[in-house]
Amino acid sequence: MPADPADRYLIKAIRAGDADAWRELIERYQGRLLRFARRMLAQPGEAEDLVQETFVGLLRGLERFDPNRSLETYLFAILRHKLHDHFRRAHTQRRQSLESLEAADLDARLHSHETPSRYVAGREQIAAQREALVQALRSWVETCQQQGRFTELIVVEMLVVLGMRNKEVAADLGMTETAVAGIKFRVLERWRKLATQCPGLAEIEDADLSRDSTVGRIWREEGISCLKRSTLGRYLLGALDPQWTEFVEFHVEVAGCDRCNANLEDLAAEETDAEGHRRLAERCFASSVGFLSRPAPPDA
Repeated sequence: MPADPADRYLIKAIRAGDADAWRELIERYQGRLLRFARRMLAQPGEAEDLVQETFVGLLRGLERFDPNRSLETYLFAILRHKLHDHFRRAHTQRRQSLESLEAADLDARLHSHETPSRYVAGREQIAAQREALVQALRSWVETCQQQGRFTELIVVEMLVVLGMRNKEVAADLGMTETAVAGIKFRVLERWRKLATQCPGLAEIEDADLSRDSTVGRIWREEGISCLKRSTLGRYLLGALDPQWTEFVEFHVEVAGCDRCNANLEDLAAEETDAEGHRRLAERCFASSVGFLSRPAPPDA
């Protein structure tokens, strides 16, 4: 999902200390973030708290944010981290297990004589490889959408989101296993070609189409096939072509994309919950505006 020009404008204004731009950004995104959080949490108050923390997290890391990246994807990533931390705090046993794993990792690195600078360099390389793969995947998805190759998208989602095998995909879609294997082969070949054009991908593990593969994890975490809000709006109005409608229905109902479902719920509720939307936006603004950068004074 490419960066939105309006988002780039808002980010630029917010970096200059524009409080009105910050309020506008909150009003633009708080609804869909809240719907996403409520899908994960039983208590509405907890969901609202995490959405507020998400906006604070954005402001705190604003200088590191790349304005060419999708702001929606970035905000959902922050919220996912907040949710992860919330569940980790709620389950002591799980927290202890994670801490033990982190301690074991630290011990292994110390015994391997890995220096802090080498560790940081390694993390930066992994981040560069991941971003390159994300761009390659998104390029392929956009090509499929432009050319109407929605069957290929559905096959990939069945493999990397639902974790189905070739035989199961073929049975569900009324295809032969050979046809599914052919799509899988062509997709992998296309991704490999795209990857050669992306710096930093030389050492990443070979692409695979399964739920536990690198591709599968990144596909789900980055929302590679998530739909634009405008597309979801047209879907609600019944204004999409049949092929697009079929893919949207699969993506939100069968694959169960929480992010797109959150957007759909927010779009459907915009008119009926305007007052609740306004109150939450004000809470988010009041709790985060103190982190907004102050504009530099004019030169004397």
